[in-house]
Amino acid sequence: MNQPVNRPRRIEYLDLYRAFAIMAVVAIHATSTAVAHYPKHTLDHNFYYFWNSFLQFAVPAFLFLSSLVLFYNYSSKMKEKGWMPAFYKKRLFYVFVPYLAWSLIYFIVKQWLAGKEPLAHVKQFSEQLLTGTAHTHLYFFLIILQFYMVFPLLLSLTRYRLFNRYLPLFFIVAQAVFYALHLHFHFSRLGSLLPSYLIVIGFGAWIGLNFDAPLKKLFSYRYVLFAALLSGGAIFIYGNTYVKTTFAATPALTYTLLFLFRNLFTLSACLLLLIACERLGAWKQNGSNRATRILNSLGTVAFGVFLIHPLVLLFWRRELTKELASHFSLGIMLSYVVAILLSWIIAMGLRRMKWGWVLIGR
Repeated sequence: MNQPVNRPRRIEYLDLYRAFAIMAVVAIHATSTAVAHYPKHTLDHNFYYFWNSFLQFAVPAFLFLSSLVLFYNYSSKMKEKGWMPAFYKKRLFYVFVPYLAWSLIYFIVKQWLAGKEPLAHVKQFSEQLLTGTAHTHLYFFLIILQFYMVFPLLLSLTRYRLFNRYLPLFFIVAQAVFYALHLHFHFSRLGSLLPSYLIVIGFGAWIGLNFDAPLKKLFSYRYVLFAALLSGGAIFIYGNTYVKTTFAATPALTYTLLFLFRNLFTLSACLLLLIACERLGAWKQNGSNRATRILNSLGTVAFGVFLIHPLVLLFWRRELTKELASHFSLGIMLSYVVAILLSWIIAMGLRRMKWGWVLIGR
């Protein structure tokens, strides 16, 4: 394996990755009401169900990217004195503080819309803060904060040759063991627990530690990855019910098959998106391209867009759902565009303000 880079250069095309991932996240949230609105087996339902399900790779994609960037940036800093306190301080300020701020914002807004007094429900807010439930998307912060807590330990393990050599395999086994334990102990809020995403985190770590070599290897296997995306995605999107009913008598086998196909789909999607962005980045370097510059701009504030867009959708649905009831699909499309653009503009504005990091990090 290649040695970690001593002075990591900024990988420009990762902003493209962030842009595509955040567009997928917003699309999931914008189309969720359409999936519930249209009767099953209708053309409209099938359309929204497909896209809402297919884009579910978005949250794992952000965790994959976070792992890649952290291992890429910090692999050369392990021997530096004081790197760990600096790491935790940075994450506390630029991730936890925005999480706290937006949890409070969403809690107050939802209490106000429900006609309740926020100060009378402080205990409820405390519980929501601890569980990431002040709004539907904030559970992601619990996952990323769990990752930050264990990252120094994971990074220290890369000093061992055996761990480095089989790094993705260790993470695959760890997630499989966690899922096996879940079958026995039935953990609550499984999607908010870090071990549910160890496979994408492990592959992100592998690429971050040995950047150029894994990318070349992945590109040579791009058609295999595409086949994995199609097969895994087909079962994940359309085969869940069939698997559950066919193997209902053997829950362990059912769970194993769903585990395999879901992770095959999400991992291949993350890797193919990285390859595509790398190609787009190389294309941009060969000549100025307006589309990639626009996507780069969105990618630089993806964190802010992630935090802000549900608030836009919340007020859109409250104020405009009835007005657009006769054109429901048009309303869904417009809500997506408005949520992206308005969140993008607000995030860009906050980024220019001295105190903007309180709301959108850095």
